Amino acid sequence: MRGCNNMCSFCIVPFVRGRERNRPASSIVDEVRYLRDDGIKEITLLGQNVNSYHDKTEIEQLSEKGHHVNTAGFTEMFKLRDGAGARFADLMDLVSDAAPEIRFRFTSPHPKDFPDTILDVIAAKANVCKQIHVPVQSGNTDMLFRMRRNHTREAYVELIDHMRQKIPGVALSTDFMCGFCDESDAEFEDTISLLEHV
Repeated sequence: MRGCNNMCSFCIVPFVRGRERNRPASSIVDEVRYLRDDGIKEITLLGQNVNSYHDKTEIEQLSEKGHHVNTAGFTEMFKLRDGAGARFADLMDLVSDAAPEIRFRFTSPHPKDFPDTILDVIAAKANVCKQIHVPVQSGNTDMLFRMRRNHTREAYVELIDHMRQKIPGVALSTDFMCGFCDESDAEFEDTISLLEHV
């Protein structure tokens, strides 16, 4: 997929790459089979907000009943992904079945788009790596809202705890932005404490 609908205050991607656009799931599965036959051992699914994937072109709704489901405690500026079609959990399921001998990863997700359907696929599929990149940018709630991330520190911590419960031993990585506009020492310390906790 390309583009992004999130409009975080620090990011130019929606302006230079436009709204989210998704490749048809069938073309991705075909490419996975081609790469499998060429001897590739690991594939990373890539998108600016990869886990908001929604293919409305060819596949009837599969797992999420045609509605976009936000992670608990997270909101977003735009809701443009309603309706039937394959979601990211469906895509991960399709590609992992198409090439069980290939390891699959994905980047870069947004923490607002982690319904249990995605976590269940990661937990269930042996060839989907038990590693998740979960960008947070800051450990301070006020800073997160100034960044237009639209979630609290507490919602992020609850998501991480939930991931660890659903996927025992999951490896985590993240992004932090230090020194963002008007960040105070106390706000920076909240980021350090979040890093230590998570």
